[in-house]
Amino acid sequence: MARTIRADAASAWRNRARYDHLLGFDKVTWAWECLRRALGRDAALPCMPSWTLLRARPPLCVLTIHDSDRACSRVVPLAAIGGMDEFAGHVFWCGELPAPVLAVDASPAAPDMPDAFDLCALPYPIVVLRHVGGGEHVLIADGPRCIRVEVRSGTLLNGPVRLDFHVPGNSHAGAKIMTLRRLNALCRLGRFPVTLFPPERRARRWAMALQAWDGRQAGASHREIAIVLHGEATLSDQWYGRSDHMRTHIKRLLRTANGLTDGGWRHLLR
Repeated sequence: MARTIRADAASAWRNRARYDHLLGFDKVTWAWECLRRALGRDAALPCMPSWTLLRARPPLCVLTIHDSDRACSRVVPLAAIGGMDEFAGHVFWCGELPAPVLAVDASPAAPDMPDAFDLCALPYPIVVLRHVGGGEHVLIADGPRCIRVEVRSGTLLNGPVRLDFHVPGNSHAGAKIMTLRRLNALCRLGRFPVTLFPPERRARRWAMALQAWDGRQAGASHREIAIVLHGEATLSDQWYGRSDHMRTHIKRLLRTANGLTDGGWRHLLR
């Protein structure tokens, strides 16, 4: 059963660990963090009563959506669905897919085929978002790192398959090729190579901006936000000093957060 995600409580925004937890995630997760704030305090998750979760065998989870729900074009935060806590922070974006998603066609293959891919043989948590009428979205996770695949035809749930990849020649080709490289490395090495998952260079600023935004929404003043972000000892030397650097810094963080929550999150999916 879906749980409603609410905006941060009045005191929760002071806990930096809540934001540091997001630093290793990709831009798809950051887009959701911005969107959920834009949706407001009582924004319910788009999980339909007809969605069913089947834990086929740990660590594989299969979430089935009936055809009538297929037109869903909203985001699905996996940790908000009962029994999916191991995927905390990861999301599926239904409808128009974000750039990091690799589209494939799957056809049955013999286990000894050199290019055979067996999803169930991978040693990592996996969730499959399956449409009854055909089509699957697959997420393979290693902590905050993940690989997302859209199966346009066939299935990855019935044993080894041969994969044909779709990488269109558009502005998103680079991101899709990176996902292909990551999947290939996972199959060859049996692990997620750190070199193919570089940290998002803007993540620290996004974390501070969202923490400042949450504080402002909870009624905190700019000075209170600065104390939480930088410590009272640091603030005492700078807030009322000759320079307005600290006050300007907080204003810039809030402008960044306002831009991200006011539609800017869409740019993170490109």
